[in-house]
Order: sequence, then structure tokens, then C-alpha cells
Amino acid sequence: MTHYCLDACSIINLFCGWGGIQDLHSFGMSWSTTTTALDEFKEVRIRQADGTIVRSPLDQQVLLQQFPLLIHSELTQDELATAAALSEQIDDGEAECIAVAHHRSLVFVSDDVPAIAAATNLGVSAVSSLDLISQWADLEPSRLAKLPEILVRIETLARYVPHRNHARRSWWDGIRCSTD
Repeated sequence: MTHYCLDACSIINLFCGWGGIQDLHSFGMSWSTTTTALDEFKEVRIRQADGTIVRSPLDQQVLLQQFPLLIHSELTQDELATAAALSEQIDDGEAECIAVAHHRSLVFVSDDVPAIAAATNLGVSAVSSLDLISQWADLEPSRLAKLPEILVRIETLARYVPHRNHARRSWWDGIRCSTD
């Protein structure tokens, strides 16, 4: 079974796109994050009934009730050393997730270009939240119709658009063009 370690930006994008992380259940795989990465996700932008967007605090317990992520709260000495070295280049939560993924042979999930590059340089397998959303849609054909709305929510609520060199950018653009 594949085990994934999600950084904060990927959790935010999945949460905003799906309206929560409960759809991780669809995969039948193992999911985790670190305490530091989870602590970086303190609030979420939500669309009100009148169309306005407001920031709302996020209760981590509610998030974890949607899907029980394994939380790596104690890192080994090797993981801490790797995270410390990576922290010179990227955020602490991403550095910890990469270190955990590296030392425990997990797949790192991020939408941050420098973090993905750092993971790749260490030989860590990495995927983006867009890869996961695409796979999720492929698991059940009726989900394909939901993709335009999901990507609009990611763009609007998570304020994320993939970099022009992102492997999924043409996929994103094709779906987003269908909503304009």
C-alpha cells in the first residue's frame, strides 16, 4: 500500500477543492502529515451564501474527523537533521514532510515548486494535489463533471493556480477553460 505525507499547501488545496479532506477515503491508501505542517493550516477561506469570501478559523479536530490523517509528531534524529538542512531552502512544514517521506519511504505531496524540487533532489517520490484530484476523478467517471467546480474552488479559496511549467498545467487550463 502506498503511504503519502501531505504538506500544508496540499491539504489546503484538497480541502478547498473538495470542501474537506473526506475524499481521501476514495483512494484506500494511507495518508499522513507532520504536526508542523498541520499547524500551518489554521484558517480557510469560505464562500458565503451571498458570494463573498471570508476567512474562517479551522478546527483541526473537525479536519481529522473528515479523514484520520496519521500525524508524525515526533521525528527521529535523522529526520530532524534532514528537516533542519531543508529548512534553509523551504518552509519548516514542507521540510519536515520531506524528511519524513525520505526516511520512511513515503510519497511526498506538495504544490510548492521549491519543495517538490527539494524532495526530488533527495530522491523522494513527489506528487501534487492536482495529481491526486485527477486520480480521484479517474476512479469514478461521474466525478469528471465535478472537476471544473473543484478547480474554481482551489483557485478562489486556496488562491492556487499551478505554475506555467507544472506537469498538470495544460490539464488545469483545459478544465478551467470549460468554466469561463
